[in-house]
Amino acid sequence: MFRVFIAAVFAVLPFLTTSVTLSQRPQDMFQDCTLSACDPCEPAFCDPCESVCKSANRKSALWDKVSLYGWMQAGISFNDHGSTNRYNDADPNGPCWRQLDAFSGNSFLFMSKLPSDFTVYQTWFGAKKDLDTRYGLDWGFQVDTLFGTDANATQSFGDQRFDFDWGTGDYHFSFVQMFAEVGYRNWKLRAGKFGPAMVHEALPAPMTFFHSFSYSCYNTVLTASGVTAEYTVSDRLTFSGGWTTGMHNSFSNRFSDNGFVGKVTFSPAKNVNVTYNLYLGQSNGYNKVSNADRFGRDYDTAVHAVQTLICTVNLGTHWMYMIEGGWGSNEYELRNAETETRSYGINQHLIRTINERWAVGLRAEWSHAEGTIFDLPHLTGGEGGDIYSLTLGTNWTPNAWLIMRPEIRYDWTKYANGFKPFGYATHANQLTAGGSMVVKF
Repeated sequence: MFRVFIAAVFAVLPFLTTSVTLSQRPQDMFQDCTLSACDPCEPAFCDPCESVCKSANRKSALWDKVSLYGWMQAGISFNDHGSTNRYNDADPNGPCWRQLDAFSGNSFLFMSKLPSDFTVYQTWFGAKKDLDTRYGLDWGFQVDTLFGTDANATQSFGDQRFDFDWGTGDYHFSFVQMFAEVGYRNWKLRAGKFGPAMVHEALPAPMTFFHSFSYSCYNTVLTASGVTAEYTVSDRLTFSGGWTTGMHNSFSNRFSDNGFVGKVTFSPAKNVNVTYNLYLGQSNGYNKVSNADRFGRDYDTAVHAVQTLICTVNLGTHWMYMIEGGWGSNEYELRNAETETRSYGINQHLIRTINERWAVGLRAEWSHAEGTIFDLPHLTGGEGGDIYSLTLGTNWTPNAWLIMRPEIRYDWTKYANGFKPFGYATHANQLTAGGSMVVKF
């Protein structure tokens, strides 16, 4: 408790002095930044900001059109239960053999499970050539590589091919994105591995406000491989959609999975942005590969559906409000039975910009899970449960290349059968404190 108290003081202390402005905070290549008063010439920005940076005269040299960028994120998180790391002692050919026990450490905190250890979450290097279709036909590409504890979530673990298992222990390497694209006027065609950006919180560290992630990140597709097309109707309306090799799969796609990913982005007003995301797909298990190679796909087929609706509003120059609704389900056809898991919830952010260096944010989330996340059927009977979370965080950006993000977070759960998911399955709530620094280069 003493460490948590010290961390809480550290998180609140900045308010006594002066808190990154939204205009100084970079957005990400996975997330629409139409509303952001961003610096559009940051190289890692998403497409809606590109046009501001373009010169009236096109440069002829390819190297002049390629942007290089990167950052490192490191920090620490720990909980008041003092729970330490515990690793699964499972079959090395299984899907979880190299993962933490879900009930150890900072239980179920996505990307922040390692407690009381200084952690390098991300060492990110990227290169991209942006499309410029104002003059007609153009081409581009983007490659993003990641080394750190966050890389597990961006590897091709769906079919355990390509970059899966590149690394040892807690630290791994992945190609987060690797795609080529071609465009003409209002059309854009993309092929490769990419992030569908189905939730508001972006994976790249400089592009999200809070140190920890919400539970909505569990119920989304973080990476996919496939081909998509995008059509820009106007500066307020964009449609995109395409085929993928399933969820978190490589192009190897050894199970012959299929998926559709779609997005509609609409700005009804200058300060309002609404995005609808959809993923529909089918995964195959038995009879596609040998039993020894199926690594836990103990079903004939599984049908997945994920939807999110995100609304972001800039309230003047100092306030930003975001509300996100998400829903997901998985229907499994077993050899002798059928089963289904589902989850849904609401995530909200309220961020106040104090000045050019400081901002403060509050996140509130409710999530309901049935047979997924921490609602494990063999422990809870699949009855379902609710989890609530409150996070108070700050951003301090003393200069253009450094972001400091302390926070304190409280999670609590409610189960009809009294199930407790935190602290080695002994507590119904958890207080977590921590923070990270992001160094851009």
